[in-house]
Amino acid sequence: MKRLPLIGALLALGALLTPMLAQNKTVASRVGFVDADALVQAHPDYKKVQEVQSQARKELAPLEEKLKPLDEKVRSGQATAKERQDYEALAKTYQATLKKWQDRQNQVLKPILEDVDKAIAKVAKAQGFSVVMSRQVAAQSGLVVYADEDTDLTQAVIKELKR
Repeated sequence: MKRLPLIGALLALGALLTPMLAQNKTVASRVGFVDADALVQAHPDYKKVQEVQSQARKELAPLEEKLKPLDEKVRSGQATAKERQDYEALAKTYQATLKKWQDRQNQVLKPILEDVDKAIAKVAKAQGFSVVMSRQVAAQSGLVVYADEDTDLTQAVIKELKR
């Protein structure tokens, strides 16, 4: 008689553990890679980013030309008090201008990056990849030492972006 409650307890425990064991099944995963820079540059709206960058260079270049000689004097310790003051004011102007252009570029890049992410996800899912990494980041970090060329999804994602 004492065996029945023990068997019942074991069966109940087995019933509780079965769903947990089923969830821990091994699933094969494929890891893919993309050239993230190439994907962004392949996007149809990338020309807008280039336009912003061009405008930024036009506005920043004259400031850089004024800053360079003052920077050399300040670093060498040969700058007068007036030159140091001019340098600090010009450096603040340069930083504010740079931030303005970075913000504008980020506004233009945001929808492009969203489209790229969606295209990567669509291609990865269609081809059975469960993880997709940036080839550059993986290589620079040392995270990935070797990856077969058939794991590169860049061209497939570019095709998807152009649809």
